[in-house]
Amino acid sequence: MSAEAVALALAGGAVDWDGTDLGLLPRLPAEEEGRAVDVDQGDVPALLDALDSTETFVTAHVLLTRLAGGPNETFPTWNGLAVEIRADGSTHVDPAQRPAVAERWRRWRAEQ
Repeated sequence: MSAEAVALALAGGAVDWDGTDLGLLPRLPAEEEGRAVDVDQGDVPALLDALDSTETFVTAHVLLTRLAGGPNETFPTWNGLAVEIRADGSTHVDPAQRPAVAERWRRWRAEQ
């Protein structure tokens, strides 16, 4: 996938989250989901850069998790990302997690 296509996939919109019997399940907007299937290892640098933005770090985390063959866990966090699902069905991801999530992915990359 090209860097431009990765940028479009990241710019799409917020990740929607569902709580299921098996844990948390992320859903990308339909158009971005279509682009996401083409993300490959060559896109990892652009995704790592996207972890530095509060607007794109959640989507980058989801895409990196898919590339890494994850998630390793789906509850109480989704591969290390805490997602609050409120009683009204709305969700919230605290952006204060971003630095820890980014560092984790950078360590993963360095170990490959």
